[in-house]
Amino acid sequence: MERGRLVLCMQAYDDQLSIRCQFALYRVSRNLEAALSRVDRLADACWNDIQEKCGDADKIEQCVVEKRASLSQPCQTVIGALQQAFQGLAALRGRPVVSSDGKELGQVVEVNKGPDGKIQSIQVDVGRWLGLGSKVVTITADKFEHLADRVKLLLRGEEVQSMPDATQKPAGK
Repeated sequence: MERGRLVLCMQAYDDQLSIRCQFALYRVSRNLEAALSRVDRLADACWNDIQEKCGDADKIEQCVVEKRASLSQPCQTVIGALQQAFQGLAALRGRPVVSSDGKELGQVVEVNKGPDGKIQSIQVDVGRWLGLGSKVVTITADKFEHLADRVKLLLRGEEVQSMPDATQKPAGK
């Protein structure tokens, strides 16, 4: 209940929130539908297992992970897919980003996935010229590759620096 009041308060005072905070709220609301879809899939596949094996557990998530091997096959499949998706997201966040011409640009601060679970874009904090504040740009999935220890863009450094700041509020909003 407390979180609901917090969101309503933030919406009521959105004109007083920083651009970065407004952008974060926008990003969360955009990804909420996909998150609810994942919860629905998990509930459909695992409801009986959760009730039977973890119904009295204090931490249901921990119980499901611990008892995964004894859960039904459909439930194991959904849990495995969700874990793989979250590990993929975690693996990209914080990774250094380099341009196609070898310039170190910054790091991944957010990963945006579609309803199918595939990465659609990443957000990269590239800073600003002369170190004045930060700038976050959106790079679509067709413009980067994930290497073992970094993300390599298929764009030159100048192209990335000239991209618009994704944290700026869209015109007319």
